[in-house]
Amino acid sequence: MFDGRYALWGGEHSLFTRKLQAMLNYLAVDYDFKLKAGELGAAVEARLGTHFIPGLETPEGWFVHDTTPIGLMLNAKYPSRPILPVAPVQRIAAHLLEDWADEWFGRYAISSRWCYPRNVEYVARGIYANHLGKFMDEGLSAEEEVEAAEMIHTVRDNFGLRACANRGCGPDQAEAVRRDFDTLMKDAEAHYSQHQFLLGDRATLGDFTFAGLFKAHVEADPEPRSWIDGSAPAMIDHMNRVFEAQTGAGFYLSDDQLPETLTPFFTHMRDTHHQFLRASRDALSAGEKWCAVDLGEGPVKMRSLKYSEVSRCHIRKEIESLSQDERASVDKVLGPMGVLDAYLMPEIPL
Repeated sequence: MFDGRYALWGGEHSLFTRKLQAMLNYLAVDYDFKLKAGELGAAVEARLGTHFIPGLETPEGWFVHDTTPIGLMLNAKYPSRPILPVAPVQRIAAHLLEDWADEWFGRYAISSRWCYPRNVEYVARGIYANHLGKFMDEGLSAEEEVEAAEMIHTVRDNFGLRACANRGCGPDQAEAVRRDFDTLMKDAEAHYSQHQFLLGDRATLGDFTFAGLFKAHVEADPEPRSWIDGSAPAMIDHMNRVFEAQTGAGFYLSDDQLPETLTPFFTHMRDTHHQFLRASRDALSAGEKWCAVDLGEGPVKMRSLKYSEVSRCHIRKEIESLSQDERASVDKVLGPMGVLDAYLMPEIPL
């Protein structure tokens, strides 16, 4: 174990909290999982400068948020236990996979949670328990059970369904979201049946997003659990393996290779998330708050996001910082798949 102890501030039902937890598990650092609730939560928010979760309190007393820069920070802090490849093709592929998973998997999470009444009723207890500063396994009193049932409808209407509308995955798109999930998870099951992680026998940032989606939503909530049980049931065990894994002697594939089983992932990101990146960028450039994204079944209305443009430009800079030979290798492997194009578009002022 490394010296010092971290504090993970978040919630049990949060994809990104669970993503960061999987990352800390993998790095084998000492940490405490603390619920960001009540007056203590307000104090943590003041230190983090945001109400979003998760937040990480470092042994040095720093408070940082956003799992992508946290992952980059931890990768630099613990170079003997890398969570980002050094080889150029794999490194850029790792950035692409994480960006796709971070931005696109949220549609599965919030649609399955908030668009189905039985799921809303189920998550009431857990979400209310965390709101009170209790972990789910601590249970609720009879009075708290009643309060949870009343609270969850307010959360659904004021947060859940609004978030779904922003990401184009509300009740009108619920069936399309499920079909997309089922198709992708069959491909994911094929990949994780052959490889321990996305790029071989060592994890990268995108693996933790996969694990976070499953721990916070797919395994825990009845609606998405019914989806995965019907489409790719082996993914539950695969993702528990990733969530609980600790770094060891494993390596990324040799010679900067990518697993062939990742090809469906690259096709999916190109045809979904990258279409959003283009449309959102154009809308932001025009000063528009909304954009229309064609996902193959007609345009879907989504909120244009400054954060997505910031992330896109970060990866653009990663690509542009490569040496001439490294860039040639990346272009040769990833260029024909069409997964670099969205990131190479010029940056716009925000």
